[in-house]
Amino acid sequence: MNILKGSAIALILRVLSAMVSFIVAASITRNLGTEQAGLYFYATSLIVLLVSLCGLGLNNTVLKYVSIFHNQKDNDKLNGVVNKSILWVVTFSFFIIILIAIYLNSFYHSLAQDHLYLFLFLFTIPSLAITALISHAIQAKGNVAASMIIAGLIQPLSFLLINLLIKPKDITGLAECYLISVTFALLVCLIYWVRRNNFTLNINFESKVLLASCSSLLVFQVFQQFNTVIGQLFLGVWGTNTEIAIFAVSIKVATLTSFIMFAVNRVVAPKFASLYADNDMEGLRKAVIQSKLIMLVATLPLILILLIFPEFILSLFGTEYIANVTILRVLALVQFFSVWVGSVSYLLIMTGQEKSHRNNVIISTVLSSIIGCIIVPYHPLWGAVIISGLCVTMTCYLSSRVVTKELNIKTFSLF
Repeated sequence: MNILKGSAIALILRVLSAMVSFIVAASITRNLGTEQAGLYFYATSLIVLLVSLCGLGLNNTVLKYVSIFHNQKDNDKLNGVVNKSILWVVTFSFFIIILIAIYLNSFYHSLAQDHLYLFLFLFTIPSLAITALISHAIQAKGNVAASMIIAGLIQPLSFLLINLLIKPKDITGLAECYLISVTFALLVCLIYWVRRNNFTLNINFESKVLLASCSSLLVFQVFQQFNTVIGQLFLGVWGTNTEIAIFAVSIKVATLTSFIMFAVNRVVAPKFASLYADNDMEGLRKAVIQSKLIMLVATLPLILILLIFPEFILSLFGTEYIANVTILRVLALVQFFSVWVGSVSYLLIMTGQEKSHRNNVIISTVLSSIIGCIIVPYHPLWGAVIISGLCVTMTCYLSSRVVTKELNIKTFSLF
């Protein structure tokens, strides 16, 4: 019951977060137009990737050790691992910012107003990385709802309200609003953590242990995050800002199904682990099939809406997006394939096959990037759609083969 209750709360918060994100994207595309919106989507894609890099793989490390020390009521070690992780993240974030700022300054030869927005977005990296890290620490202490609100709701909601209040007219004004919202979310996060945790200012945690734990997660985390923004990044090199906006809007709408998968996975992931630990392979197979059926039933109506009424959905962002309904349909079918395969990622992670899943993600990223370098320069928009879809389908297919081989579970079957 606790798992179901937590999953229900997580689903509600995930839906709210998705709705706010949807409204934010629609307001930006309508207020600023496709050209300026494309700059925003490209900049935030870069920031997402850089935050993942600057996180140093410490999010799940903090989740693991804070959970252990919280159960042991060892407050000194709990604060030590969190504080040292924050110190590492902040230090590395500013190192990356300085390197990129030097490059941008040299490349553009001046801090021209046209490119000031890039620096404003860069300055959000430390705040976003710290917020993500502390939200994992909050989650580890059992405060799932607070963790999700801090990590996924406060920033986009405040960003939306600030946009409605200030009504920025260009990308620089929008970047300023984004920086304010990120800073506000960080302040809320820090206040909550200090007030609700027996906070002590110490970094008494062995660096070797921290490094050993996070180093194995960093590569996987960066590659996985790269997969989510690969289309925007390639379009940033070979496409136009308008094409970036069209693709970003389409992928954002198509991936609305992810919040359903997220909620179901929260329920079944612990079940996968316990069944595998008990060597109940038949029970594990049934749990996999049942979870997939639940996800299919829950996501199929949304997929059908995207396939049948794409014009209406895209018209919410502006009339210029309606001409690209085929792109939305293709990306929606990619998401349907992901649902059909099921929770293969969580299944591999919960059954000791983490390295196999990591390797599959890396292989998919490398092959998709090679194909992208060939296709995107000549067909930017559709090339981005192809490589984004390849990242998802190849990872699902390769991971499903591992599941079939190692666990004898046929993920493409409904029975």
